[in-house]
Amino acid sequence: MSTTLVLGATGRIGGPVAELLLARGHRVRAGVRDPGSAAAARLRAGGAEVVRADFDDVDALAHAARGAAAVVAAGTAHRAGPDGERRHGEHVAEALARSGARLVYVSGAGADRATGVPVLESKRAVERRIDELGVPATILAPAYFMENAFNPWNLAALARGAYALPLGADRALQQVAIADLGAMAVLAVERPAEVGRRVEIVSEELTGAQAAERLTRVTGRPFAFERLPTDRLAPPLQRLFAWLDEVGFSIDVAALHDRHPEVGWHSFERWAAARRWRSPLALRGGREQGGEGG
Repeated sequence: MSTTLVLGATGRIGGPVAELLLARGHRVRAGVRDPGSAAAARLRAGGAEVVRADFDDVDALAHAARGAAAVVAAGTAHRAGPDGERRHGEHVAEALARSGARLVYVSGAGADRATGVPVLESKRAVERRIDELGVPATILAPAYFMENAFNPWNLAALARGAYALPLGADRALQQVAIADLGAMAVLAVERPAEVGRRVEIVSEELTGAQAAERLTRVTGRPFAFERLPTDRLAPPLQRLFAWLDEVGFSIDVAALHDRHPEVGWHSFERWAAARRWRSPLALRGGREQGGEGG
């Protein structure tokens, strides 16, 4: 079986993708910043070949991709910010233009058009660079991650029984479980023609009030929706949530799920049932909260 390189393989997207590929019998090369880390050791113990691959080092990325048939990479907005994410993604494209490997790149829903939102414009620039260099690629463009419930600014709210978003209680938001994104990435590695050139990904669409009601049902403890003031967020995120409120995602959920039933799409309730809600503060620093992604 051919080798798949997973870049950012200890991140919140790369980690699950590497694990899924290994579980399906793939030969996985895990690209990490620190091959000596505990997370890298876990990947090695699971059967992955671990190599150094820093997103700021094009030569190291090209070396890591040598001999790989496919490369899976996600954006780095959480770690590097919009400008860093653009730079890192362009480095990946430049490295793969040398190696000839096919790229599965995790971008973002909405990044195929001008939005003025820094975290989407950086992804748009990466998609444009992939096209300019002629890198054979599948672009996976997820909506808002369900796992963002555990972002740092939400933890105190969760601890007191509030599901917080910088949106109105009745504003519908399309969300995606990282497990579903991971399954789509594996599908793009195994059967790229079925996935296509670019696909926007969503697991379920629901309002903040509906999400809080589902958490109450799943956990057996009361959750209420809470509108988070946007002034608590960094300016790039303020722009993102203003866009989500005014424009937002418009993915055809039913059509996507009918086209790819093998993903086993998660409802918000099913996703929530597998999470630890009794002590969300314990998640600080865990992979669900940190790492790459939108």
